[in-house]
Amino acid sequence: MIGFDLSIELEEAGFAIVGVAPTVSKALHLLQRHRCDLAVLDVNLGHETSAPIARALMAEGVPFVAVTGYSVDQCPEEFATAPLLSKPFQTSRLVATLRRQLPR
Repeated sequence: MIGFDLSIELEEAGFAIVGVAPTVSKALHLLQRHRCDLAVLDVNLGHETSAPIARALMAEGVPFVAVTGYSVDQCPEEFATAPLLSKPFQTSRLVATLRRQLPR
């Protein structure tokens, strides 16, 4: 499922979407411009991993959920403590996982 399709489904579930970033640099730019409460990271973005985004989120104390088509042992260490969903996944499962991560 591509990011834009997923963002529409998450909006329908009640989440406000700051943006969809297909690259690490675009994601880091979004994080500099917008405050977010929660994020969804695809572990692999093209030819790079989203580990720099994960580090930036952790530095700000922003929880995130990671999604990947690879096995857990192939994920960078930045994702070791994050909830991880394997592709393909049901949007309802992602929504439930995101809601559990929301600050109370």
